[in-house]
Amino acid sequence: MNRPDILLISDPGYEGSSFLFNLASQLSSNIVWIASEPPAVLDKIVKSYEFKGNLRIATPKQWSGYSFVNLMNLNEVSIAISKAGENMKSYTLVISIIPELLLIHGLEKTYLFMLNTIWKIQNQGGQTLALITKDAQSRKEEIMMSRPFSVVFQLRKKIEDKSWKRELVVDTPYVTQEVVPLEVDGFKVKVPEVAIEALKHLRSV
Repeated sequence: MNRPDILLISDPGYEGSSFLFNLASQLSSNIVWIASEPPAVLDKIVKSYEFKGNLRIATPKQWSGYSFVNLMNLNEVSIAISKAGENMKSYTLVISIIPELLLIHGLEKTYLFMLNTIWKIQNQGGQTLALITKDAQSRKEEIMMSRPFSVVFQLRKKIEDKSWKRELVVDTPYVTQEVVPLEVDGFKVKVPEVAIEALKHLRSV
C-alpha cells in the first residue's frame, strides 16, 4: 500500500481537525472534506493555511458555500463524497463524522461503510484521512474503527503551567521519536517532520 490511510484519534478541540487538514494539504492538492465541525470553525481552519488547491466541503449543517450531507443515510453520505469528488482525477478524503455515524448507525454499519469508502478512494488513486474524537465513543468502537487504517496517530492535550500542551503520538516502526510536541498558532497546527517521515517510509513499502 503506497498511499497509507490515516486515522487520528484526538482529544476534543479544533486541533485534531486542523492537524488533519494541514496533513491532507501536504499530501494532495485535491481535498474532499466530509465534516461535522461547526462551519465557523471550518472557515477559520481553512483560512489559516491559505490552501491553494481544490477543496470541497460537505457538512450536515446548512452553511453558505458548503454542500449538505445527510448523516441519517449512509448511502447519501457515500453519494455526497462521490459528488464532491466529481471531476477530480484523485483526491484525499478527510472525514471527521465517524463519531456521529457511530451514534446514529452503530459499530457494524459504520465499520462496513468505512471499509467500503477506503477501498473506493484507494481504487481512485486517493487516500483517506479520518478523525475520531477521543471518548466520543466506547473504547471497543475506537479500537475496531482503527482496524481499516494502516496508520493511527494520537493527538493529546493537557493543561500544564496554566497553558495548553499538545503532543502527537506517532506509532509506526519508522520513527525514532514516538511522542513529539505540536506547535499551534491560532487555528494552525504544524505537522511534525517525524510524522511526514513516517508516512514517506510507508508510501515506499
